[in-house]
Amino acid sequence: MLRNFLRGAALFAGSLLLVSAVIFGVVHLRPGDIAEIHNLSPETARSLYLDRPLPVQYFLWLGHCLRFDFGISLSDGTPVAALLRDYAPTTLFLTFGSLLLALLLAIPAGMYLGLRPASRAGKMLSAVMYAVSSTPTFVLGYIVLAVAFGVFKVYITAPPEGPFNLVAWAAYYLLPVCILAIGNGALGELVRFISLEARQVDGAMFMKAARARGVRLWPHFLRSMKIGRASCRERGVDLGGRRIIKKKK
Repeated sequence: MLRNFLRGAALFAGSLLLVSAVIFGVVHLRPGDIAEIHNLSPETARSLYLDRPLPVQYFLWLGHCLRFDFGISLSDGTPVAALLRDYAPTTLFLTFGSLLLALLLAIPAGMYLGLRPASRAGKMLSAVMYAVSSTPTFVLGYIVLAVAFGVFKVYITAPPEGPFNLVAWAAYYLLPVCILAIGNGALGELVRFISLEARQVDGAMFMKAARARGVRLWPHFLRSMKIGRASCRERGVDLGGRRIIKKKK
C-alpha cells in the first residue's frame, strides 16, 4: 500500500512538473518580447528574470513557487500570495457549497432514475436532466444578469460584514452556488453517472443473493456506490467559472 502511494505521489509530482514546463514554454511562444508588450521597465524585467535564458527563467520561477513566493501583481503591485489568501475563502465556499448542492440534488435523482428508468416519473426526470444539461452557459448568464439588474425580482442580500456568520454567507452566495451546481452540465453529468452506477449495482450478483436471502438491501447497495469519483470529476469541470462569478459578485 505504501509503495502504491509513493508511486502515485511520484506520478502526480512528475505530471505537475511536466504540465508546468509545457505551460511555461507555451506562454513564451508568442512573438515579441514580454517586457516590451507589457511596457515593463528594465528594472522590473530584471526582477522578473526576463533577461535570462528561458530554461533559467523556468527553474528560477519553479524555485520561487516551491517557496510559496509567487511575486507581485503587475497591475497594482500587490503580492500574489496576499491575493490568493483573499480569494481562498470565497473559492472554497463556492466549491464545496456547489458540490454539496449538486450532490443533494443528484444522488436521489440519479438513484431513482437508475432504479426506475421506465416509470413515468423516471422518464420525466430524465427529460428534465437532459434539458438542464443542454442549457447553454450563456443562457444561465442572461438569467443571472436579469436577476442582478432587477428584471426578475429575486431577493439578494448585501455582502456580509463583521464576524463570520454561516447563514449570512450562505444567503449571499446562494445564486452563484446554484449556478455552479447546475451550470455547465455538472448536475446532469452527476445524475447520469449515479444512475448508471445504481443500475449496475442493482443488477450485481450480490444484490440478487441479498434479495434471495431477504436481507436489507440498502446498506449493501449504498456501500457499493462510487459517488466520490463522480463528484471529483465534476469539480474539475467548473473550477474556471469561479473567478468570473467572484468578480461579478
